[in-house]
Amino acid sequence: MSNDNVMPSALQVARAVSAVLGRKLADQAAGEIVLTREEAALCLGLADGVVENLEQSEGKAG
Repeated sequence: MSNDNVMPSALQVARAVSAVLGRKLADQAAGEIVLTREEAALCLGLADGVVENLEQSEGKAG
């Protein structure tokens, strides 16, 4: 049985986004970077995870 349907953890997504953006931003001469659809989806997934985590933290504090 395959684990293809297992969602990555927020830490795994954050590490992947960091690696992708780090490679793209390493070119100091580049005035812009271009993300593939998959790379943009990783970034969105990370942002959504941060929002969810902050909302949960806010709910516990309030």
